[in-house]
Amino acid sequence: MQSLGASAVLAVSYGVIADLCVPSERGAMQGPALGAANLAVCVGPVVGGWVALGSGSYQWVFWCLVIYGGVVVVIVGFGLPETARNVVGNGEKKARWWGRTWWSLLTVWRRSRKGSMDSTKVNLDEEKTEKNDRTREESALKKHRFEIPNPWAAVRIIFWKDTALVLWMAGSPYAIWYCVQAFIPPVYKDTYGFNDFQIGLSYLTGGFGTVVGGYTNGKLMDWNYKMTARQIEHTIDKVSGDDLNHFPIERARARGSWYILAVYLSALAGYGWAINFHAHVSIPLILQFVLAAISTAFQQTFNALLVDIFPASPSTAAASGNITRCTLSAVAVAVLQPMVDKMGRGWYFTLLSLVGGGGGIIAIWLTTTRGMTWRHQRLRIDAIE
Repeated sequence: MQSLGASAVLAVSYGVIADLCVPSERGAMQGPALGAANLAVCVGPVVGGWVALGSGSYQWVFWCLVIYGGVVVVIVGFGLPETARNVVGNGEKKARWWGRTWWSLLTVWRRSRKGSMDSTKVNLDEEKTEKNDRTREESALKKHRFEIPNPWAAVRIIFWKDTALVLWMAGSPYAIWYCVQAFIPPVYKDTYGFNDFQIGLSYLTGGFGTVVGGYTNGKLMDWNYKMTARQIEHTIDKVSGDDLNHFPIERARARGSWYILAVYLSALAGYGWAINFHAHVSIPLILQFVLAAISTAFQQTFNALLVDIFPASPSTAAASGNITRCTLSAVAVAVLQPMVDKMGRGWYFTLLSLVGGGGGIIAIWLTTTRGMTWRHQRLRIDAIE
């Protein structure tokens, strides 16, 4: 039940961002969005531990989630209208009732109630306008009937050559970061003697890393886009957005990833050996910050690329990213303790860096050199089908 709710967060976020932002400006928007989502994962253990400790019962953790979730539902209900362009276009079309904010529905209800109570004061022009709006809504309802979404559409995306590479770069750093997070309680309890509250606080360095990494990388993504456009002498369309069928978006998004990957792998191996040799507690905490920041950067960059190459179905593409990263995370965490018992902490994280690095090098190289060609091949196959 929890996974059903959590899985919608990034899919909806990336879908809304893709609707509202042209490709050249998506990085700056995705930074805060992804940073907030990842920060919650790090702050949650601290808040949950404090609530459980203060109340003396784990049930209050879930009651707090109910209260928090209810507040979020109200905020979203009043403030987030439908943004899908196939429903509302550029905003000039009205969505059906379920795609409109509660405030707009309340306004319509109040106007209709006022009109029924005092029909003699109803303005004829307004009445005609409302009638035309209802006619358009009815015709839109007939044209766009509700259809049960096909979950296999998200699964199919995983097996295309170009998207498989992108999904690896978005999902594998996330899975490795989950291994680091799963390792935090035993490491800081057994090695450094932290109590439960201190263990919860140790998650915060990773939380700050996700925020800093997401914000900084968002700016970097937009800068890389502009530099790539300048290199190919392309004029960016900031109003309607660029036609990515003729733009090397793969090269723009992956630009500079080699250097970030090198720092990431060094920090990952260093983290393993730092906790293996019981280094000062500040060292693993700092490395957690670095790993969280770079993992967020990779996830943000290549999830943005995933949405870019599936402009007609951004939420479906984001859902395929959820499937990949959660599957990789589950496998990585499942084999974590048995492999650490066999290899030791240092060699285990060294192995993670080798696997992640080898896969990352291949994925980045093929994405930048062959990604656009494979994307065009996929589009031709889709057009034939």
